Amino acid sequence: MKRQVMNLAVMMMGIALFTACTKDESEHHGTMPVAVSNGVYMVCSGNSRAGIDGSLSYFDYNNNAGVVDIFKSGNGKSLGQTPNDAIRYGNKLYIVGSGENKVFVTNANSLKLLTTIDMTDLMGEQDGVNPRRIAVDNGNIYVSTYGGYVAAIDTVNFELQKKYKAGSYPEGVAVANGLLYVANSDYGNGNASISVINLSTGVDTPITDENIRNPQDIVTAGTDIYYLDYGQYDENWNQTDAGVYRIRSKQVTKIIPDATMMTAAGYSIYTINAPYGSGKVTYSVFSLSDNSVKNLTPAGIDSPAAIGVDPVSGDVAIASYKMNGEYADYAANAYVNIYDYTLSAKKATFDCGVGPQRFVYNVGLAIMKY
Repeated sequence: MKRQVMNLAVMMMGIALFTACTKDESEHHGTMPVAVSNGVYMVCSGNSRAGIDGSLSYFDYNNNAGVVDIFKSGNGKSLGQTPNDAIRYGNKLYIVGSGENKVFVTNANSLKLLTTIDMTDLMGEQDGVNPRRIAVDNGNIYVSTYGGYVAAIDTVNFELQKKYKAGSYPEGVAVANGLLYVANSDYGNGNASISVINLSTGVDTPITDENIRNPQDIVTAGTDIYYLDYGQYDENWNQTDAGVYRIRSKQVTKIIPDATMMTAAGYSIYTINAPYGSGKVTYSVFSLSDNSVKNLTPAGIDSPAAIGVDPVSGDVAIASYKMNGEYADYAANAYVNIYDYTLSAKKATFDCGVGPQRFVYNVGLAIMKY
């Protein structure tokens, strides 16, 4: 799946209309593949200071059960230090291990390790260091690295197809309409940018703006770009100016004033604002259809760490640290609550590993009759 805002409303409408036609077996006239979501993976980065490796947790919708470290239980070894992103493409799940300089390629269903891509061997010791985020498109995975590049790697032989030069300390990546978009964070040092790279020519036409300070995540909708910016920190490490911004015709507009986490699907961008140095937490959803922002109030979250939205059902998952007295416990297993799209009804809860980072949905195709 690309790092794009997906047309959830149309997908769900199609499923609903199609299902409505299947009243009984006698009315079946054929079959059609439809998208189904079987569960959700949770990429956990661990805690390198405490010597805790990262992990992959999984919650199975079909049996309503979760496994805290399903990668280790299936492969007999851990993901090592700081896995921080993953994506499913076809029947494979690709897990980005930043601290190990690797991409782990597994079977998406069994989670058995198929191969490991060493990014420094593939790209060079400097260019391939610290892989960060991943996107997919047209038979390739695209992986950003702190070496300042994005690697295009084919998903059959896992060979380097092309190495695209981006900006400083690139994070989130998205691919759409023959263009590669990269959130170049510059590690918050003041020279951040958004790369817009032509996949055919490799030419980067970067976008810079005073509101592009420390971009982290990025998605696209048509020709619009939406990115999450961490903002900046004052001398006391209080975080300010974090939010979600839209780039339209190179004009940068802040659409969600306060946000430190973001996820997108359908016509919606869900955010959490939990700035460092503040005890206040807010939740909101932005509608691309009418540019409105609605505040939400989920119950049962102690200290939010990550947010995801199922592209098929629209259910929203929020990961949270557990508390150790008054403070979040960054060395303990966390947990995940799953809500409906309004965040008003909690549908499930499961434990995950230490340092929850990223949700990835186990979406596949099922054959339905009509």
